[in-house]
Amino acid sequence: MNISKKVIWGLLLLLLIALIVYRVFSPKKNQYTFATVEKKTVTEIVSESGSVVTNGRVEIYSPTTGVVQKIFVSNGDKVLERQKLFTVKSTASPQEKAAANAEYQSAKAALRQAENTRRSTMATVDRVHDDVKNHEKDETYLQKETRTIAEVANDNAYDALLAAQARLSSAQINYYATLNSTVTAPVPGLISNLSLTEGTSVQIKNILLPSSPLLLIGELGETEVVVSVGESDINKIKVGQEAVVRFDAVENKTYPGVVQRLDESGINMQGVAKFNVYLIIQDPDENLKPGMNADVDITTKELVDVLTVPNTAIKPYQKRRAVRILGKNNQIEFVTVKTGIKGKDYTQIIEGLKEGDRIITSLSGETPPKSNFFQI
Repeated sequence: MNISKKVIWGLLLLLLIALIVYRVFSPKKNQYTFATVEKKTVTEIVSESGSVVTNGRVEIYSPTTGVVQKIFVSNGDKVLERQKLFTVKSTASPQEKAAANAEYQSAKAALRQAENTRRSTMATVDRVHDDVKNHEKDETYLQKETRTIAEVANDNAYDALLAAQARLSSAQINYYATLNSTVTAPVPGLISNLSLTEGTSVQIKNILLPSSPLLLIGELGETEVVVSVGESDINKIKVGQEAVVRFDAVENKTYPGVVQRLDESGINMQGVAKFNVYLIIQDPDENLKPGMNADVDITTKELVDVLTVPNTAIKPYQKRRAVRILGKNNQIEFVTVKTGIKGKDYTQIIEGLKEGDRIITSLSGETPPKSNFFQI
């Protein structure tokens, strides 16, 4: 009895081994997925990521070094031009105010002197030029020396005038920084990034010590998105093309957009030319804020009722493009094609196929030699 069981178990083991060997070494049958050449609408899309940019943003700083006394606005408020934003009480001492005023008055006097000197040197140059008029070819050395001296003096007077103007601007800013002030909106717009509270200490803007603005005013206008497009796609994009825009921060909603403008010159980024494309959001809402990330699909071309095949059917073949079909004896054959635009799922076929042709989109189980599978 035990011997019979051993024999049976041995036969079953041999049968299992034989089955495994057959499965491993037996030729596999190719399995194909087919599609039919059909007429469809093909939409070419350029997809890129970008962000919302601030349209007409104005940064507001304090003209006075002091303490904020009163704030008249809040984040999200819409303000008119010259509307009050906040007031600042100066913390400058009487001595500091007097010194700043003295420097301001001195700078104004220096500017008047520079303007007078400049007018004088200009008059001298005009007189000298009249003296040498019609003597371009026979100008004497004395005339040339006189003309050169006058022109140099005039140039120096111009440089001194610019320096006096810069000194006055600086002195004026420093003097006003010692005075109480009421800050008003330079443009109409929407208040954002308000960082003030009553009692906050503020200082005037210093270009040597960069600081954040006290608040921002975004001009009331169109919401704009900018994307960076590579050189292979930029020539497909034209002003007026429509787009669909999605935002990471706004779920389950898309926004219609239109290409408003695009760069003519690219910026080299790691050896690749990139071009900025600017789109207007046609139906913005309060959910969209400057700096938000956006995914943009720009429709660059749409063809209706054209021959198409699935994108997966297109293969490289002998430095061209081709599709595969089953030929005689169920052997794979390549048919070269001329393609048009490529959409998300389908590619336009211009030459090589006709409507109703049956093509292979994918296959499994075949093991052809690698040297001639795609024959690139």
